[in-house]
Amino acid sequence: MTTRATPVLTGLAAGWKKLYKSAVISGIVGDTRHAKRGGYHISIEDQVNRSDYSVTRPDDKAPPGAWPRDCAAAIDMNLSLADMKVCHARLCAVWRNRANDPRAKYINAHNGWDGNGNPGRYDWYAGSVSTATDDHEWHVHLEIRRRYVNDPKAAEAVLSILRGESLADFQGDDMALDTKTPIYEKGPSERQALADLHYAQFKGNQVSVEQQALARIESLLAQLAGKDFTDEPAIVAGVLAGLDPTAIAAAIPTTLAKQVADELTARLAE
Repeated sequence: MTTRATPVLTGLAAGWKKLYKSAVISGIVGDTRHAKRGGYHISIEDQVNRSDYSVTRPDDKAPPGAWPRDCAAAIDMNLSLADMKVCHARLCAVWRNRANDPRAKYINAHNGWDGNGNPGRYDWYAGSVSTATDDHEWHVHLEIRRRYVNDPKAAEAVLSILRGESLADFQGDDMALDTKTPIYEKGPSERQALADLHYAQFKGNQVSVEQQALARIESLLAQLAGKDFTDEPAIVAGVLAGLDPTAIAAAIPTTLAKQVADELTARLAE
């Protein structure tokens, strides 16, 4: 697989991460799972289906487009429920006004959640909303139109949206991706370090796994908050029902792990 991340896109990811206390970059370049189904985490060259949805729109397809054919065009960012709500709301505010906000032209779509019902996929090109998968309760998926994956102006515009700036603020703001050293001006070693943000690296990161588990628990508790449970076991059962074994294990504090293991062993022996 030849897919790579551009310096500008990795700079956008790094800048986004700084804006939200809970943020953890899940990845930019897709893993083998992404490669099989295509999409913006995979380059044009690596698409299994040459007519994949991510390479057919005017700002995505190449040829005839002259933009890079070997680059990913999406970022996944893990967020707590509180930060998810803020980030998603900022994106949706511009999505609703996309016809009048020039910053919107750089985004193809985003998947996020407002804390109620199912996560949504907001198509910035078509203007439609559809249901996204449950994992978008704890991570935002952001797709950049392929034409702009190496365009600093695009990254600055998207970062402005993620900061919650109004269009007027953005148009009067000369702030770059990194006010000290923009990513596209960093040295070769720094650029390469950020360009290596492959999805698979973060997928196996323990901090990321634990944060996903905690974010999932937080979101489930939010859903259960309005229900009239009369006993604690019912609340616990409701939360655990939505978690897989990996998420449950990741959420158990290290100090309790042995006691939990001993208790499970004893119960299984009965």
